[in-house]
Amino acid sequence: MTSASPSPAKDWQFQLYRHPLAWVLVLACAHVISRVAISDGMKWDESEQILWSQQFLLGYGAQPPAYSWLQWLVGQLLGPTVLSLSLVKHSLIVLTYVLAWQTGRALLPPKGAFWVAGGLLLMLPFGWDSVRDQTHTILVTAMTFGAWWMALRQVRAPALVNFVGLGIFCGVGMLAKYSFAMLIGVFAVAAFSVPQVRRALLGRGWWLAPLIGLLIFAPHGYWLLHHWREATTETIHKMDISSQVSHLKGLGALAAAVFSTLGLWLLVSLASYRSRLWKTETAADAALPEWRVWAWPLLWRYLALVFAILVGMVLVGDVSSFKQRWVLPLTAVAPLALYVWRPRLLADGVGRGYTTTVLVFALVFLALATVRPWQSNLRKEPDELNHPVAQLSAALAAAGYDGQGVIVGSDNMVAAMLRSRNPRAYATACTAEFDRMADCLAQARAKAAQTGSGLLYIARMDKATPAWWEPVLATAPGAAIQDLTLPFSHMRASTPPMHYQFVWLPAPITP
Repeated sequence: MTSASPSPAKDWQFQLYRHPLAWVLVLACAHVISRVAISDGMKWDESEQILWSQQFLLGYGAQPPAYSWLQWLVGQLLGPTVLSLSLVKHSLIVLTYVLAWQTGRALLPPKGAFWVAGGLLLMLPFGWDSVRDQTHTILVTAMTFGAWWMALRQVRAPALVNFVGLGIFCGVGMLAKYSFAMLIGVFAVAAFSVPQVRRALLGRGWWLAPLIGLLIFAPHGYWLLHHWREATTETIHKMDISSQVSHLKGLGALAAAVFSTLGLWLLVSLASYRSRLWKTETAADAALPEWRVWAWPLLWRYLALVFAILVGMVLVGDVSSFKQRWVLPLTAVAPLALYVWRPRLLADGVGRGYTTTVLVFALVFLALATVRPWQSNLRKEPDELNHPVAQLSAALAAAGYDGQGVIVGSDNMVAAMLRSRNPRAYATACTAEFDRMADCLAQARAKAAQTGSGLLYIARMDKATPAWWEPVLATAPGAAIQDLTLPFSHMRASTPPMHYQFVWLPAPITP
């Protein structure tokens, strides 16, 4: 005997599959409210955006500019605030889920599309890290799904608009992360190896996609030609390329990055579908969709090429360090590949536990994001979200700082946090990293002199060392360092307070 599935009209999961956008918007709004309410502090990527989006530039260093352009645009309306940071981030997270759903719908019924988007939530670099502190990775993941959506639409229903969309998504994808070039190349090789896909992507108007993509990327590409070293040095440093490091270490780092990206999703899939995963599909199966003939070779060849290149980066390129956020966009279509491989998983009554698990983790991640400042109590180690930003700004004002001029911080976080409270100021971070501190200090002083404003030097002494002040004081002889000691926010009273040091030089500043 078999148990009957709930009727669609009474099945809450069926209704969820049909109308997922409303629930995604509710979740995003809850995250925005939570982030604004819990702290004025900022993590690394957030603070970086506050500093970069002070002006509209063709390039901002090691990262392409698309995310910073969006942050600049929203900042014109809402200022350099936690609200503007959160709105940009969670709008892009919603867009990513929407494009993942649309990619799924290009081949699958609504339930399958929901599972493709839900699988993205179960990938920790997106489901959790994007909420905690990610920026560019969110945008490039959205563009990844957008490009897949347009490509799959073109194969199933050829039209010029698909090439236009493909060009837009690829152009913006390149402006989101340079690694998108690898995704384009791997997809092209996989697509051209499948006859049906190759014919569709070389159909009438195919040239629109590369033309539009290049036009979108061209302004930043011009900047990149003249700032190649600035744009690549940091990434190469993070990859830890060295022939002296064991390939075994590199393969271990790669395995850890892949498992931390796909591991939770794989475990939930195994628990939800169990033996159904191993029931072989046959060409004669009446339930086998016609598109599987080309979609499955496209997807498995794409993923196989991705993993082959990543392994090659270790064995040939001597890369020994991998980040989860690098792996995520390249492997984000893995859930789609699963349902193309096993269409029977989409049968009525199958996978209800998978849907429930996705919803549970959505709520868990929301709860964890909300209690982050209080989690520091458990670790007995305050972080940036515990910094008393409002109290610090008020204390500096009481010490004479006028809320304007140039803020020079010992790191991105303290500079950005102060600018969020003093939007008329210009903020920058000058560190000893890459031996650029002297140039940074000189540029800050020149800007203050040019604008006829004052200079505020400030260091958070949990990160900076006393040596940070040596080059600062060399540019401002006779200046006296002042101390501020303030209690952390959301920490128990017994926690040692935060120690800041600052120097305020009122206008006029001489070059």
